[in-house]
Amino acid sequence: MVAPEVSIIIPAHNEEKYICDTLRSIYAQDYSQYEVIVAANGCTDQTVARAKEIAQEGTVVYTIPKAHVSRSRNYGADKASGSTLLFLDADTKLEPNALSTMVKEFTPVHGVGTFLVRPDTTKIPHKFAMGVKNTIHRSGFYKGSSGSLFCRKNDFDAVGGYDPSLHVREHRKLILKLLPKGKYVCSKGVATTSMRRFERWGLSKVAGFWVGQWFKDKTKGLEKEEYEKVR
Repeated sequence: MVAPEVSIIIPAHNEEKYICDTLRSIYAQDYSQYEVIVAANGCTDQTVARAKEIAQEGTVVYTIPKAHVSRSRNYGADKASGSTLLFLDADTKLEPNALSTMVKEFTPVHGVGTFLVRPDTTKIPHKFAMGVKNTIHRSGFYKGSSGSLFCRKNDFDAVGGYDPSLHVREHRKLILKLLPKGKYVCSKGVATTSMRRFERWGLSKVAGFWVGQWFKDKTKGLEKEEYEKVR
């Protein structure tokens, strides 16, 4: 059996409402050299059952007792056999050409990247917020992620993967560790992500939270704090 080029790792904690749509979006890709690893962690709902119900060949669902997003991603990466790792949030869907676009744009000069992002609603504030994110990421002014992050497995292993002590901005710390390996790229591939946090908190609270985290990043380093789960 030929090893896949891309390993898609999905940490999922109580994501029964989203996991099937996320998996279906992967199965609809125009690129087929991938495997899917679902790291279901601390689930008390039907996430595992629903993922297994629709799982196609090349998809494995692992059950991890304790909920922890960073450790779940590391667990999935350890099981991966692809040379490129794509960490995808369980509430984030890929447009049909996202993987093929990523493979084309993620060249040897790059070390880490993310996709363009689109909200799963048509609300103007949500579109505006995601548009701002895309502009910032595409310009390189801020090298962040939007429900997705991709890198090479050998680089991921070399830098020690995700910091298992972090629940917030764990992507950001990994990006900073990977930048010496190559440039950051925001792929033209599109991922559609849930606006549930915006719906629950409101735009002003979300914006205030991330500005506060950015400030901590610049002044104190990344904080080892909890991140309120929105389900």
